[in-house]
Formats: sequence, structure tokens, C-alpha cells
Amino acid sequence: MTLLEKEKLDKLAVKKQDFCISIYIPTHQSGENKDSLIRLKNQLSQIEDSLLELGVKSSELQHYTDPIYRLPQDSSFWRHLSRTLVILKSQDTFICQPFSFETREFSMVSDRFYLLPLLDAYRPNEDFYILQLSLNQNQLFHANTHGYTRIETEGHLPQNIETVIGSDVRQKSLQYRSGQTQSGHGLYHGKGEGKEDKEKEIIKYLQAVSDGVNQLIGNSDRPLIIASVEHIYAHFKQLSDYKTIFPKCVAGNYDNGNSAQLHAKACSLLKSYFNQNRTNRKKQYAEISQQTTTDLNELLLAASGGRIATLFIKKGVNTWGFFDVENGIIKVHEEKEPLDYCLLDDAAKSTFRQGGQVFIEQEDELPVTTAAANAVLRY
Repeated sequence: MTLLEKEKLDKLAVKKQDFCISIYIPTHQSGENKDSLIRLKNQLSQIEDSLLELGVKSSELQHYTDPIYRLPQDSSFWRHLSRTLVILKSQDTFICQPFSFETREFSMVSDRFYLLPLLDAYRPNEDFYILQLSLNQNQLFHANTHGYTRIETEGHLPQNIETVIGSDVRQKSLQYRSGQTQSGHGLYHGKGEGKEDKEKEIIKYLQAVSDGVNQLIGNSDRPLIIASVEHIYAHFKQLSDYKTIFPKCVAGNYDNGNSAQLHAKACSLLKSYFNQNRTNRKKQYAEISQQTTTDLNELLLAASGGRIATLFIKKGVNTWGFFDVENGIIKVHEEKEPLDYCLLDDAAKSTFRQGGQVFIEQEDELPVTTAAANAVLRY
């Protein structure tokens, strides 16, 4: 999985083109995705009907749907998914990417992409780093609650303790483990000599890792989660100059671990830490009621003008219609008509592009539960 990138989302948010296809399919990390395949085929059938209704010729359907129809044929692709598969297709765009957030089954054809679940997933202030650390290997990841990407560390971090101490470290370790007397003691001479040497080597290695981490992310203030056995974590935390090492580690050896599982455990540790941002935004809504709105017309106009700081949207709700920005004309329909798009999605895109934050909330978690959207205005 890769991180959501603001630059990419910004480009998708402003894209307007005939016949933009958006598909969201719930999937499974276990690899058992037969039901997801059926859902995708059903959504594709609906997409084809919508394209024909919008005037696409039967002979032109393949350009839009063939890349999607080919997905079920790739068995390896379906074995390596997460909780949601997002597909965006237009005349010149094809994006197919798994994400760890949960969503409902959804598809739409319009003159713009439907991005609301992706905008909710993007958290500019909720990213963090994971350092998978052992004596045998280390990996550094940049992550948020919905995805992660591995950082290239060659030339900065040592591959393992051997590359720091020298090639004799493995042999020394083997000699210590295999050279036992009948009483079970190692053959090193002197009280604690072998153990002390080993500890010095570990500290030297961890210092080299710490120096490399500082080179790569030393200017960041984002939390750094360490995934290691407890004593390695304790040593590293004491040695490192990184200012925001998280006070708890993902304990264990992850040399052969699943990166997705490691990411999930890190997210679990950070859950309450990151929920504080959302909680603070809701408190702000209650404290400055004169700078808030739930009125759809006012909200859409404010979003287009860059006046929304925070936008809360009710989960599972779409408001269909269209918004003529230049003339300030808004049309709302109870059911989606062929050229309609989701007005809440449109407000979210405008908010996102102009530096605001977007949150999708369950109804009982909204500041004002009776409205489909709640906005905190900048002015």
C-alpha cells in the first residue's frame, strides 16, 4: 500500500472530464475475495448501463471498462488486497489501488471523480514513522492510519550489526553460543567479558542506526514507533536524538514479519494520540458557533471560496445535484440524475484543496447530528 499524496489528490479533485468512473469495493486482507469479485462485476454492469445512458457508443465502452474487466484475471492481485479497492477510470486516467480504510460498495459515472472516502483518509497531521529494528535487519516506513510506504535507507542505515562491527561479529557470537562447558558457561575469560563486549557492539550498531534515522527524518516532529524486542527498544530510545519517539514500542521480532500486520499494530498504539485532533476540531465547532454552518447552500459557497477550515460529513450520505459556482445556483435532487454528482463530495474537494480538513463521521459523532454536513468557517 502507498500513502495518499496531496498533490495527486489535488489533481484528481479538480479533474473534470466526461465519463469519470469511480468504484469502491470492500475487500479482504485474507485473500478470500470471491464476494469482492462478484461485487466488482455487478458494479461494472451498472457502470456500462450508465455510460450507454450518457451517450457512449457500444463500440467505445471497451476503452473505459476493459482495464477493469482484466482485474479479475489477475489472481495474485486479489491475494494482496486490504479492506477497500478503489478504482478511478476516465479517458486518460486509470488508478486501481487497495486501501486499509473501510467503505461501502459504491460506483458512479459523472463528469468528476467521487473522492470523499479518500479525502477522509488523508490526514496531513496524522502521519508517523515506523522503524523495524533488530540486530539482523532494519526497515524505515512512512505511514498514516490508512497506509504506509518503505523509505529507501541505503547509504544511511546499516543493513545489520555485522556491517557496523565487522564480519567477525557473527563468528564471535557463534563461538560464544557453541563453546559451552558442561556447566553451561561460555568460554570467554573474565567476569562478564563476553556479555559486556556484546552490549558494546549492540550500542555501536544502534548508534549507527540512530545517526542514519536523524539524517533521513531528523527534522520531522512526527511520532516514531519502534518495532523491536524490549531491550533493543530501550537502548535505542536512550541513544537516539529523535525528539518524538513514541513511549511504547511494538514489541517483538519482526525480521520475517508481515509489514501490513506491523502497520496495524502501530496504528493501534497511536489511535488515541491521533483521535485527539478530531476531538479538538469538534470542541472548536461548539466554541465558535457564530463561525459554523449546516446550511447546504452556505456551505457550498463557503467551500468554493476557501472559507471552510473543517468539514464534518455524515457517513453513508450523498446529496445529489449540481452547483453552478459562477452564478451561485444549486440544484438538489432526491435521486441521482444522469449528470448529477455528490454535492457533499464537491464541498469536501474544495475544502481539501484549500487547506481545510475533511472528516466522515457516524451520525451520533457529528457536532450537529440533524445535518448531513457541519462546517467550521475561517471567517
